Parts: sequence; structure tokens; C-alpha cells
Amino acid sequence: MTNQADPVTDETIATSQRRGKRYARIAPLYKAMIWTSFLLNLLLFIVVGVLVGIVITQRNQVNSMTGNLQTFAGDNVAELRDVVDKLEGATIIYTVPLDTRLPIEIDVPINQSTVVTLTDPVNLNVPAGILFPSGGGNLNATVGIQLPAGLQLPIALDMSVPLSTSVPVVLDVPVNIPLAETELGPQFQRLGAIVDRLVTPVEPLLIMPDTPPDSSKETPASETTDSP
Repeated sequence: MTNQADPVTDETIATSQRRGKRYARIAPLYKAMIWTSFLLNLLLFIVVGVLVGIVITQRNQVNSMTGNLQTFAGDNVAELRDVVDKLEGATIIYTVPLDTRLPIEIDVPINQSTVVTLTDPVNLNVPAGILFPSGGGNLNATVGIQLPAGLQLPIALDMSVPLSTSVPVVLDVPVNIPLAETELGPQFQRLGAIVDRLVTPVEPLLIMPDTPPDSSKETPASETTDSP
């Protein structure tokens, strides 16, 4: 028994294969997205081309602007470092006027001999013991003596006299205080370390001056006016 291909079936299969080679249909939304992406890329290429053309035509101006920026930044960085260094080594120099009274409490030692003259009579009652000779016994009594006015008496002084007083003080006191020895010293050191950390990575890109500029010696722009 021999199997023979059905001619109708073979023709149907061939037709189906030919139909399978047709391209798939794309939805309108996808087509719009594709065209939009294409147009955006084209616009981006045009913008980049224009910018490249501007840079090429204005290359000298761009180079000059870049050099000016490097010089400007270098001058400011150098001056900032110079200010920090001078702050770390600065000294407060000032004169304080002093006008006050200074209290004094001292003990004044006195050790010397002198002569005192009585200006008024002085009555003295002195206990005395009288001894009679040849075993006559003794007698205890009180002797009254009057020292006349004008009598000179030698006196030996040996004492300490407390003295409490105040003296006026009027003078100018010079003050010379290094900032490094005050509480500001560590803060200035921290400021210098921060400046170094910020500047060191970009320093090769800057044009540093040989001598740091001093803005305090420059004339402000508001003070410079044209002559009439």
C-alpha cells in the first residue's frame, strides 16, 4: 500500500509558508516613539555641533577667560593662606591706661633708740621694797613719783606697727599677648588646616603668584571717581 502526498494539503502548506514571511505590523504608538527618539537624537547632535563650532571659533577668548580665572583664583588662595599664617603668628599690642588706688597692708618693724621729752608732768606710783641694813628688816611700800614736764627720757623701741592704707596709681600698662598663646590659637590652626585641605587638590590647576597680594592696600572701586 503506497502513501501518496495529498496535492491539496501540500499547496495549503506552501501558501502558509509564503504568508509567514510577511513583516509584522507596528502599532502607531511605537512608530511615534521611534520617530520622537530619532528627532531628539538629531536635535542633540545639532546642538553639540553648534557648541563645538562656537568653542572652536571662540577658542582664544575661552583660553583667555580660563587663564584669568586661574589667576584670579590663585591670587585669592595665596592671600587667604597669607592671612591665616599671619593670624597664627599675630600679637595683640595695646596700652591699658590705669588710674586707681592700690590698697596696702603691711607691718612696719621699728627697732631703734630715741629720746622722748615730756610735755606734761607724769605721776608714777611704783611698788617698792625697802631693806634696812644690819638686820633691821624690810618694808614693802608704794612710792609716788612725779616726772616733771620737760624731762627727757631715753627709750629703746622694738615693735611692729601694722599699716593699712592705699596709694594712688596712675600709669599706662603695655599689653603684649601672642594670639597663639590664647584660646584663639587652636582655632586659627584649624582654619589653616581646612584651607590646605580645600586648596591642595586644585592647586596644580591654579596660577599662584610669587608674592601674595594685599587687598587692604588696594583702593576700593567706590572711592575711585572720574575727574570732571
